[in-house]
Amino acid sequence: MAHTTLYRWHRRMGLVVFVAIIAWALSGLSHPIMSRINPRPVAMVPPVSAADIAELAPLSAALLANGITEFEQAQLLNIEDGSFYRVEHGDSTTYINARSGQRVALNDKTYAQQLARYYLGDETHKVVSVERVTAFDEEYLYINRFLPVYKVSFERPDNMRAYVEVSTGRLATLIDDRKAFVGWVFRQLHSWVFIENPWVRTTAMSVMLLAGMGLSFVGLWIVWRGRSKNSDKELRVKRSSSVWHRRLGIGFGVFMLTFCFSGLYHLLNKPIVAQPELSAPRTLFNAQSLTLNWSDVAQKGGSAYFHRGSLVEVGGLPYLRLALAAPKLAEKTQKSAVAEHHPNKPMQQGGRLIYIDAQTSQLCASCERQHALNLAAHYEGLAEGEPLDSPVEKVTRFSSDYGFINKRMPVHAVHVGDDGTGDIAQRTVFVETATGALANRSSFSSKLEGWSFSYLHKWHFFDPLSKTLRDILLISTTLAITILCVLGVWVSFKPRS
Repeated sequence: MAHTTLYRWHRRMGLVVFVAIIAWALSGLSHPIMSRINPRPVAMVPPVSAADIAELAPLSAALLANGITEFEQAQLLNIEDGSFYRVEHGDSTTYINARSGQRVALNDKTYAQQLARYYLGDETHKVVSVERVTAFDEEYLYINRFLPVYKVSFERPDNMRAYVEVSTGRLATLIDDRKAFVGWVFRQLHSWVFIENPWVRTTAMSVMLLAGMGLSFVGLWIVWRGRSKNSDKELRVKRSSSVWHRRLGIGFGVFMLTFCFSGLYHLLNKPIVAQPELSAPRTLFNAQSLTLNWSDVAQKGGSAYFHRGSLVEVGGLPYLRLALAAPKLAEKTQKSAVAEHHPNKPMQQGGRLIYIDAQTSQLCASCERQHALNLAAHYEGLAEGEPLDSPVEKVTRFSSDYGFINKRMPVHAVHVGDDGTGDIAQRTVFVETATGALANRSSFSSKLEGWSFSYLHKWHFFDPLSKTLRDILLISTTLAITILCVLGVWVSFKPRS
């Protein structure tokens, strides 16, 4: 192809894609800045304390005494100086003092406020509203993962909103006015959410990304063919804008190509219209069938103290999933009059997780693995009772296969399709046994796309060296690409001499 034809197409594509590239570049430039100016919690993990197992009131008796015969979920929580059964039954949630067996005034909204203040470190500002959120919206995005959560809004100059998950005590996210505004701008410029129709939006973005790839490729091809070396009268005139456009193109054209390619790959790898995900398996427990003996649990579990527990169904039977704690005895301090006689103790690392049959109080050594397999079978759409026997791996840290974006931790990776011969599993299902939630799915194609987006688009290969260095290089490269595009348009419209 003649040099003049290549140059003509390079100019045309540049003029078509100019606004889109500038929008993506500037919004991409803001991303590492946003991550540093966003509000940060004073604590990263839920409040942790331990309490004596043997002093708990029998679960069945506590439920029946409060008129609860059937229920969907039950957790055993330590909140401040008390231990409580949190029971979800029908449309109601009831808190019962786990030592006295009596219903208390505590509820999800009150507990959500306590969690929000804990994560913010804010005990002074007024809470103006507490709302239960059951679906993602324009402020609480899918990237936050957890549902349902409670939105706790504070009367502060920044209008801080804390989103917390009361069933686990986790913080989902903190959002103030600045984060909400910058996030809105980012989604408009980077994700083009102003185009409401997802098919039109995906098509428009794909066309622009393809044009950006073509623009970069043709520009690099021109350079390789020696187009910049005095082969045209226009380029023999050594104008500074032309010279710098070529220099930046040589230095950063490859990065523009990889950004566009990885962005297009990421865009097309996702379903255009997201399908609703399967909810966690529904359970229904009968209070009369629960005959837990707390003294036996403490003896067989090997610890007299617990941190948190929940009832789960494994193989059709109810089990107590209990996180044990090794208490760290602190100096005795005088408690206020409203404190329990047996206060909760600070948690020390070294506790373990056990499963106890809620009908026989027998320890189950393999229930965690079986629970993960049952959850994976549910999310794979297998018929109820259809067995699934696959390798199960406990995941306790984020990696390229299961990234931080998935939020939930720890999880279990169930390698579906692995026949034990060493071949790569067809896909991996990540499940959270604490909540029964689906954390993520991955396959060979999704891993390949994840690698492309992580390393070609976000440069996570710099993370082992320095995340700050990565952000500095990304910002510098993005600025260079922005200047490259501006100079290209300037050269195209500037009158020839």
